[in-house]
Amino acid sequence: MKKLVKGLFVAVLFCAISAAVFAGGEQEAVTGVTEDEITIGTFQAMSGPVASIGVPVANGLKAYFNHVNANGGIYGRKINLIIADDQFNPGKTTVEVKRLVESDGVFAMVAGLGTPGNLAVMDYLNESGVPFVYQASGSSRLAVPPKEFVFPVQPNYLVEGNVMVRYLAEEKKAKRIAIVYRNAEDGIEEYESVKNAIKLYDSKLVEAIAIDPTATDFATEINKLNAAKPDAIIVMLFNPQTPPFVKQAKQYGITKPTFLLSYPNAAVTFMVLAEEAAEDVECMSWVDVDFTDADFEPFQIYAETHGEGEIPNAFAVAGMVAAELFVEALNVAGPTLTRDSLVKALESFKDWNGALGKGISYKTYNEADNTCRLGKQSMYVLKVKEGVWVRHADWIYYAD
Repeated sequence: MKKLVKGLFVAVLFCAISAAVFAGGEQEAVTGVTEDEITIGTFQAMSGPVASIGVPVANGLKAYFNHVNANGGIYGRKINLIIADDQFNPGKTTVEVKRLVESDGVFAMVAGLGTPGNLAVMDYLNESGVPFVYQASGSSRLAVPPKEFVFPVQPNYLVEGNVMVRYLAEEKKAKRIAIVYRNAEDGIEEYESVKNAIKLYDSKLVEAIAIDPTATDFATEINKLNAAKPDAIIVMLFNPQTPPFVKQAKQYGITKPTFLLSYPNAAVTFMVLAEEAAEDVECMSWVDVDFTDADFEPFQIYAETHGEGEIPNAFAVAGMVAAELFVEALNVAGPTLTRDSLVKALESFKDWNGALGKGISYKTYNEADNTCRLGKQSMYVLKVKEGVWVRHADWIYYAD
């Protein structure tokens, strides 16, 4: 009888403990989440021709997550980041992301790099119910039509093209605007945005030139620009093409027009490779930081991982923005972490401001609402002065 009573006591105690654990947030097994760890994935070009972007983005992610982990994690859970090197090859991206989801069992994906790779995996992740927070891409297809589990942050190319034209027409008073753009989906998207936005102003699109993404010589295109005599040239190219294009254009005598670069070029890399031709070049940006302020707290966080005095470039900051937003969503989701609770947390962000990310908003998922996953719709302008990117124009908002 005593043994029976003892057994019943143990059983009741076990049930009580189980109920307490259930109430405390362990009511279900969640892929990628344990009592002390959250496993997430990212894909970056850690090697290959775009590694100059992918490696810094990964460094920014690691620095921010290392800082969070060193300070106790999120509700006692450390963040385990798995980085897949897709070499900016969408075929490889697909393989690597499926491995992360189906073999490594990641809870979420954070900060995949590049339009081709992001477009290749967005539907797979959404249909798999895997939250995909921040894509280092400006493609509007990530946000429109909206996908329940995909949360873009960066201004897309439709927004950027519109904002660029507004800035050039209203603030620079440019009447003759030209654009050179990557002959790829992202470049074509921005060109279409520029073509449509210019109709809102007393300005004219005098030349639009598609450039092969592998081209290294731009003499033919520059001769066309010379003949068009633009007041401003929108340059929608990426490194490694942007620096030689600007250098060659200036060598051919195109020095008076405003050169306005797409935001992936807002990095020290452009200035180093373009050399003296970088001076007075302008560039769109959306991350509101002073890159000369070594005392800025996020830069101190970066230095914890990468060395005292090390300041992140624009790509590393993008990685930190992604990590900052994701960590905030984890905190809002609470100790009972599920993929659905993370989605609901992100949907609660209304013009959210972090130390790095500013003005980020989402809404409850609605397949008929093309604004529920836009993220950010404003940008500002940087300019190279004496070899340094400095703020040149304040926030410019999408015009319709």
